[in-house]
Amino acid sequence: MTPPTILDGGMGQELIRRGAPRSPELWSAWAMLEDPDLVAGVHADYVEAGCDILTTNSYSTFADRLHPHGLGDRADELTRLSGHLARGAADASERLVLVAASLPPMRGSYCPNPDGTYEELRAEYAVMVEQLADSADLFLCETMGACFEARAATDAARESGLPVWVAFTLQGATGPRLLDGTPFDEAVDSIDADAFLLNCCPPEQTSEALPFLRAATDLPIGAYANAFHGMPVGWKGRDGHALPEGRTDMGAQRYAEAARGWVAMGADIVGGCCEIGPAHIARLAQEFAA
Repeated sequence: MTPPTILDGGMGQELIRRGAPRSPELWSAWAMLEDPDLVAGVHADYVEAGCDILTTNSYSTFADRLHPHGLGDRADELTRLSGHLARGAADASERLVLVAASLPPMRGSYCPNPDGTYEELRAEYAVMVEQLADSADLFLCETMGACFEARAATDAARESGLPVWVAFTLQGATGPRLLDGTPFDEAVDSIDADAFLLNCCPPEQTSEALPFLRAATDLPIGAYANAFHGMPVGWKGRDGHALPEGRTDMGAQRYAEAARGWVAMGADIVGGCCEIGPAHIARLAQEFAA
Protein backbone atom coordinates (compact mmCIF):
# COMPACT_ATOMS: atom_id res chain seq x y z
CA MET A 1 0.00 0.00 0.00
CA THR A 2 1.30 3.44 -0.91
CA PRO A 3 1.85 5.48 2.26
CA PRO A 4 -0.26 8.63 2.61
CA THR A 5 1.06 12.11 2.06
CA ILE A 6 1.64 13.73 5.45
CA LEU A 7 0.60 17.32 6.06
CA ASP A 8 1.99 19.38 8.90
CA GLY A 9 0.00 20.12 12.05
CA GLY A 10 -1.66 23.21 13.44
CA MET A 11 0.07 26.58 13.56
CA GLY A 12 -2.04 28.92 15.72
CA GLN A 13 -2.26 26.77 18.83
CA GLU A 14 1.38 25.72 18.45
CA LEU A 15 2.40 29.39 18.43
CA ILE A 16 0.37 29.92 21.61
CA ARG A 17 2.09 26.93 23.20
CA ARG A 18 5.42 28.61 22.39
CA GLY A 19 4.50 31.94 23.95
CA ALA A 20 2.34 33.86 21.47
CA PRO A 21 -0.68 35.63 23.03
CA ARG A 22 -3.93 33.70 23.20
CA SER A 23 -5.74 36.14 20.89
CA PRO A 24 -8.81 34.76 19.11
CA GLU A 25 -9.13 38.01 17.13
CA LEU A 26 -5.63 38.05 15.58
CA TRP A 27 -4.97 34.31 15.94
CA SER A 28 -1.73 33.32 14.23
CA ALA A 29 -1.34 36.73 12.57
CA TRP A 30 0.18 38.07 15.80
CA ALA A 31 3.37 36.14 15.16
CA MET A 32 3.57 37.45 11.60
CA LEU A 33 3.51 40.96 13.04
CA GLU A 34 5.69 40.52 16.11
CA ASP A 35 7.80 37.37 15.84
CA PRO A 36 8.02 35.78 12.38
CA ASP A 37 11.02 33.76 13.56
CA LEU A 38 8.59 31.90 15.82
CA VAL A 39 6.60 30.90 12.73
CA ALA A 40 9.78 29.81 10.93
CA GLY A 41 10.67 27.67 13.94
CA VAL A 42 7.32 25.88 13.89
CA HIS A 43 7.73 25.20 10.16
CA ALA A 44 11.23 23.82 10.75
CA ASP A 45 9.98 21.54 13.52
CA TYR A 46 7.27 20.12 11.27
CA VAL A 47 9.87 19.42 8.59
CA GLU A 48 12.03 17.72 11.21
CA ALA A 49 8.98 15.72 12.32
CA GLY A 50 8.67 14.29 8.82
CA CYS A 51 5.82 16.10 7.09
CA ASP A 52 5.67 16.13 3.30
CA ILE A 53 3.79 19.43 3.05
CA LEU A 54 4.06 22.69 4.99
CA THR A 55 1.08 25.04 5.13
CA THR A 56 1.58 28.79 4.95
CA ASN A 57 0.64 30.79 8.04
CA SER A 58 -1.81 32.90 6.04
CA TYR A 59 -5.01 31.85 7.80
CA SER A 60 -5.36 35.26 9.47
CA THR A 61 -3.37 37.60 7.25
CA PHE A 62 -6.03 38.76 4.77
CA ALA A 63 -7.34 42.32 4.75
CA ASP A 64 -10.88 41.66 6.04
CA ARG A 65 -9.44 39.96 9.13
CA LEU A 66 -6.87 42.71 9.81
CA HIS A 67 -8.97 45.83 9.08
CA PRO A 68 -10.77 45.89 12.47
CA HIS A 69 -7.37 46.14 14.16
CA GLY A 70 -6.11 48.95 11.94
CA LEU A 71 -3.77 46.59 10.12
CA GLY A 72 -5.52 46.15 6.79
CA ASP A 73 -2.75 47.94 4.96
CA ARG A 74 -0.30 45.24 6.05
CA ALA A 75 -2.23 42.30 4.60
CA ASP A 76 -0.13 42.14 1.44
CA GLU A 77 3.14 42.25 3.38
CA LEU A 78 2.11 39.62 5.92
CA THR A 79 0.54 37.22 3.43
CA ARG A 80 3.62 37.30 1.22
CA LEU A 81 5.81 36.83 4.28
CA SER A 82 3.83 33.74 5.26
CA GLY A 83 4.66 32.25 1.87
CA HIS A 84 8.34 33.13 2.10
CA LEU A 85 8.65 31.61 5.60
CA ALA A 86 7.10 28.29 4.54
CA ARG A 87 9.10 28.22 1.30
CA GLY A 88 12.33 28.85 3.16
CA ALA A 89 11.70 26.04 5.62
CA ALA A 90 10.74 23.63 2.84
CA ASP A 91 13.75 24.49 0.71
CA ALA A 92 16.11 24.09 3.67
CA SER A 93 15.18 20.41 3.94
CA GLU A 94 17.41 17.75 2.42
CA ARG A 95 14.31 15.94 1.17
CA LEU A 96 11.39 17.14 -0.92
CA VAL A 97 8.91 19.17 1.12
CA LEU A 98 6.11 21.01 -0.66
CA VAL A 99 4.33 24.22 0.34
CA ALA A 100 0.55 24.45 0.49
CA ALA A 101 -0.76 28.03 0.42
CA SER A 102 -3.62 28.32 2.88
CA LEU A 103 -6.77 30.08 1.69
CA PRO A 104 -9.01 30.42 4.77
CA PRO A 105 -12.71 31.20 5.13
CA MET A 106 -13.00 34.96 4.63
CA ARG A 107 -15.83 35.62 7.07
CA GLY A 108 -14.89 33.43 10.00
CA SER A 109 -14.28 29.77 10.70
CA TYR A 110 -17.22 27.35 11.07
CA CYS A 111 -19.51 29.71 9.16
CA PRO A 112 -22.31 28.16 7.05
CA ASN A 113 -23.48 31.49 5.61
CA PRO A 114 -20.58 33.85 4.82
CA ASP A 115 -21.48 37.50 4.38
CA GLY A 116 -20.64 38.09 0.73
CA THR A 117 -21.48 36.90 -2.73
CA TYR A 118 -19.54 34.32 -4.72
CA GLU A 119 -18.15 37.13 -6.87
CA GLU A 120 -17.05 39.21 -3.89
CA LEU A 121 -15.35 36.31 -2.16
CA ARG A 122 -13.66 35.12 -5.35
CA ALA A 123 -12.19 38.59 -5.85
CA GLU A 124 -10.81 38.58 -2.30
CA TYR A 125 -9.35 35.11 -2.76
CA ALA A 126 -7.77 36.20 -6.04
CA VAL A 127 -5.74 38.76 -4.10
CA MET A 128 -4.37 36.09 -1.77
CA VAL A 129 -3.66 33.75 -4.67
CA GLU A 130 -1.51 36.40 -6.33
CA GLN A 131 0.30 37.07 -3.05
CA LEU A 132 1.09 33.40 -2.39
CA ALA A 133 1.53 31.83 -5.83
CA ASP A 134 5.28 32.42 -6.11
CA SER A 135 5.91 30.54 -2.84
CA ALA A 136 3.44 27.68 -3.29
CA ASP A 137 3.39 24.24 -4.86
CA LEU A 138 -0.37 23.92 -4.34
CA PHE A 139 -3.29 25.77 -2.82
CA LEU A 140 -5.22 24.45 0.19
CA CYS A 141 -8.66 26.03 0.58
CA GLU A 142 -9.32 24.99 4.15
CA THR A 143 -11.96 25.00 6.89
CA MET A 144 -14.68 25.61 4.34
CA GLY A 145 -18.22 25.47 5.68
CA ALA A 146 -20.23 26.85 2.77
CA CYS A 147 -20.18 25.32 -0.69
CA PHE A 148 -20.26 28.65 -2.54
CA GLU A 149 -17.29 29.94 -0.54
CA ALA A 150 -15.36 26.78 -1.31
CA ARG A 151 -16.13 27.32 -5.00
CA ALA A 152 -15.00 30.94 -4.79
CA ALA A 153 -11.70 29.90 -3.21
CA THR A 154 -10.97 27.01 -5.55
CA ASP A 155 -11.97 28.94 -8.66
CA ALA A 156 -9.64 31.78 -7.70
CA ALA A 157 -6.82 29.35 -6.92
CA ARG A 158 -7.27 27.64 -10.30
CA GLU A 159 -6.04 30.82 -11.96
CA SER A 160 -2.56 30.11 -10.53
CA GLY A 161 -2.16 26.97 -12.62
CA LEU A 162 -1.19 25.03 -9.45
CA PRO A 163 -3.00 22.03 -7.96
CA VAL A 164 -5.91 22.97 -5.71
CA TRP A 165 -7.16 21.06 -2.67
CA VAL A 166 -10.23 21.90 -0.61
CA ALA A 167 -10.92 20.90 2.99
CA PHE A 168 -14.36 21.03 4.61
CA THR A 169 -14.86 21.57 8.32
CA LEU A 170 -17.62 19.65 10.06
CA GLN A 171 -17.31 21.50 13.38
CA GLY A 172 -20.87 21.93 14.55
CA ALA A 173 -22.43 19.96 11.68
CA THR A 174 -24.76 17.02 12.06
CA GLY A 175 -24.15 14.24 9.61
CA PRO A 176 -21.88 13.87 6.57
CA ARG A 177 -22.49 17.23 4.91
CA LEU A 178 -21.07 20.74 4.84
CA LEU A 179 -22.11 23.25 7.49
CA ASP A 180 -24.50 24.84 5.00
CA GLY A 181 -26.22 21.48 4.53
CA THR A 182 -24.70 20.58 1.15
CA PRO A 183 -24.19 16.79 0.88
CA PHE A 184 -20.67 15.66 0.00
CA ASP A 185 -21.67 14.31 -3.40
CA GLU A 186 -23.19 17.65 -4.43
CA ALA A 187 -20.20 19.56 -3.08
CA VAL A 188 -17.56 17.54 -4.93
CA ASP A 189 -19.58 17.76 -8.15
CA SER A 190 -19.69 21.56 -7.98
CA ILE A 191 -16.16 22.32 -6.73
CA ASP A 192 -13.18 22.16 -9.09
CA ALA A 193 -10.54 20.62 -6.81
CA ASP A 194 -7.84 17.99 -7.19
CA ALA A 195 -8.36 16.54 -3.70
CA PHE A 196 -11.07 16.74 -1.04
CA LEU A 197 -10.32 16.70 2.68
CA LEU A 198 -11.96 17.11 6.07
CA ASN A 199 -10.32 19.39 8.62
CA CYS A 200 -10.64 21.24 11.92
CA CYS A 201 -13.21 19.03 13.58
CA PRO A 202 -12.85 16.20 16.13
CA PRO A 203 -11.13 12.97 15.05
CA GLU A 204 -14.24 11.02 15.98
CA GLN A 205 -16.45 13.14 13.72
CA THR A 206 -13.87 12.84 10.96
CA SER A 207 -13.92 9.06 11.23
CA GLU A 208 -17.71 9.00 10.98
CA ALA A 209 -17.84 11.23 7.90
CA LEU A 210 -14.81 10.13 5.89
CA PRO A 211 -16.43 7.02 4.34
CA PHE A 212 -19.17 9.27 2.91
CA LEU A 213 -16.57 11.57 1.38
CA ARG A 214 -14.75 8.54 -0.06
CA ALA A 215 -18.00 7.36 -1.63
CA ALA A 216 -18.60 10.81 -3.15
CA THR A 217 -15.41 11.06 -5.24
CA ASP A 218 -12.72 9.04 -6.97
CA LEU A 219 -10.20 11.84 -6.42
CA PRO A 220 -7.71 11.78 -3.54
CA ILE A 221 -9.21 12.44 -0.11
CA GLY A 222 -7.69 13.20 3.25
CA ALA A 223 -8.19 14.36 6.82
CA TYR A 224 -6.52 16.59 9.39
CA ALA A 225 -8.53 16.89 12.57
CA ASN A 226 -8.30 19.19 15.59
CA ALA A 227 -8.06 18.35 19.28
CA PHE A 228 -10.22 21.10 20.74
CA HIS A 229 -12.36 20.35 23.74
CA GLY A 230 -15.95 21.55 23.63
CA MET A 231 -15.81 23.83 20.59
CA PRO A 232 -19.27 25.42 20.70
CA VAL A 233 -21.50 25.62 17.66
CA GLY A 234 -21.31 29.11 16.21
CA TRP A 235 -17.96 29.98 17.80
CA LYS A 236 -16.60 33.25 16.39
CA GLY A 237 -13.05 34.06 17.39
CA ARG A 238 -13.12 37.27 15.38
CA ASP A 239 -15.89 38.52 17.66
CA GLY A 240 -13.81 37.84 20.75
CA HIS A 241 -15.19 34.45 21.75
CA ALA A 242 -12.71 32.68 24.00
CA LEU A 243 -10.62 29.92 22.49
CA PRO A 244 -11.61 26.47 23.74
CA GLU A 245 -9.12 24.43 25.70
CA GLY A 246 -7.18 21.64 24.09
CA ARG A 247 -8.08 18.05 24.79
CA THR A 248 -5.85 16.08 27.14
CA ASP A 249 -6.84 12.71 25.71
CA MET A 250 -5.52 13.12 22.16
CA GLY A 251 -1.83 12.39 22.41
CA ALA A 252 0.36 11.41 19.49
CA GLN A 253 -0.33 7.69 19.74
CA ARG A 254 -4.10 8.01 19.94
CA TYR A 255 -4.12 10.47 17.06
CA ALA A 256 -2.00 8.11 14.97
CA GLU A 257 -4.50 5.35 15.64
CA ALA A 258 -7.28 7.59 14.32
CA ALA A 259 -5.20 8.43 11.24
CA ARG A 260 -4.53 4.74 10.64
CA GLY A 261 -8.29 4.27 10.50
CA TRP A 262 -8.63 7.11 8.00
CA VAL A 263 -6.07 5.52 5.72
CA ALA A 264 -7.94 2.22 5.99
CA MET A 265 -11.04 4.11 4.86
CA GLY A 266 -9.23 5.34 1.77
CA ALA A 267 -7.50 8.55 2.88
CA ASP A 268 -4.53 9.51 0.72
CA ILE A 269 -3.52 12.54 2.81
CA VAL A 270 -3.33 12.87 6.62
CA GLY A 271 -2.10 15.57 8.95
CA GLY A 272 -3.23 17.70 11.86
CA CYS A 273 -5.08 20.93 12.59
CA CYS A 274 -5.49 22.93 15.82
CA GLU A 275 -3.83 21.35 18.89
CA ILE A 276 -2.06 18.75 16.75
CA GLY A 277 1.64 19.54 16.97
CA PRO A 278 5.05 18.30 15.82
CA ALA A 279 5.01 15.28 18.12
CA HIS A 280 1.77 14.09 16.53
CA ILE A 281 3.18 14.57 13.03
CA ALA A 282 6.38 12.74 13.96
CA ARG A 283 4.25 9.81 15.12
CA LEU A 284 2.31 9.85 11.82
CA ALA A 285 5.57 9.87 9.87
CA GLN A 286 6.74 6.87 11.86
CA GLU A 287 3.41 5.10 11.47
CA PHE A 288 3.34 5.49 7.69
CA ALA A 289 7.05 5.25 6.88
CA ALA A 290 7.50 3.64 3.47
